[in-house]
Amino acid sequence: MLKSLKKIASKLHKRVRLIFFYGRRITFSRTNDTKTIIICFDGVFSHGGLVDRIKGMISFYEVAKQLNCDFKIRFDHPFDLDVYFEPNDHNWKIEKEVQYNPFDTEILYLMDNFDSNPLALIQQSKAKTILVYCNIDYSKTMFPEYTVEQHANQWRNNFNELFKKSTFLSQEISKLPQEEHLVFHTRFTSLMGDFKDSSVKLISEQEKQQLITILVEKIHQKALLYPNRSVYVLSDSVIFLDYIRKNTTYKVLEGTPKHVDIKNNDASLESHTKTLTDFFFIASSDSVYLLKENKMYMSGFSKYAAILGNKPFEVIQ
Repeated sequence: MLKSLKKIASKLHKRVRLIFFYGRRITFSRTNDTKTIIICFDGVFSHGGLVDRIKGMISFYEVAKQLNCDFKIRFDHPFDLDVYFEPNDHNWKIEKEVQYNPFDTEILYLMDNFDSNPLALIQQSKAKTILVYCNIDYSKTMFPEYTVEQHANQWRNNFNELFKKSTFLSQEISKLPQEEHLVFHTRFTSLMGDFKDSSVKLISEQEKQQLITILVEKIHQKALLYPNRSVYVLSDSVIFLDYIRKNTTYKVLEGTPKHVDIKNNDASLESHTKTLTDFFFIASSDSVYLLKENKMYMSGFSKYAAILGNKPFEVIQ
């Protein structure tokens, strides 16, 4: 009962925020001549991490292709997407301010909504402009008959149709190590006490040391199979990375990791650049391993980087 009331209150709160946000952007002119999907990352709501946002973009880009709609991206929070990416085969840039016409605009809020079918929602909509808030990869919902490989190929192809790296991002990626390498990735969220995330879990100092010992041993076991490869460890935990740096021969990348959607974390352009260069460094590796123990988070960051790079991916747990 309490959970149901919280969900109702949450939906009402989001509706009110949308009314206030788009109330300043009302127009009674036609917003678009053809049905247009605009996926929005504008700071009105929490949008999730970088990969979650990309999932939403690619899901609705595929919907647009299937239904012959135009597709645009509004991404200006907490940074402008065009700092890092330019349109490739499809022009997703918005040429004018997004406006709301109560007679031809519909808003779809699908954050963390795994039960919806976006193809059906867009097909049924009579609106000319559909503003979407989404952080889900809906490929399995839309194409349940696809194999894992077919889903990965479609996701990779859609990413490459949408995006090419900006000159700035290409220059930053060129600064990364160019040697052949393996990547081991961990996502602790709040477990290690580095920062506050959506997770409220916290473990004791003794549990931290036990967890670190287990993870390093798992890296050892796998790394021994590849004696001629450099081994890199990437993580959202500075504590874990410091341990790797000081107590093992494995390598870490420069910079401090920060989650793109944590509020008030003083994240700068440098921090967001770190997130993206980490992503492409994982995509360039020979093999990708996600370490998952007990309360650790099953992150999609390294999985989707491996998909983009068409590289082997394994969860070690």
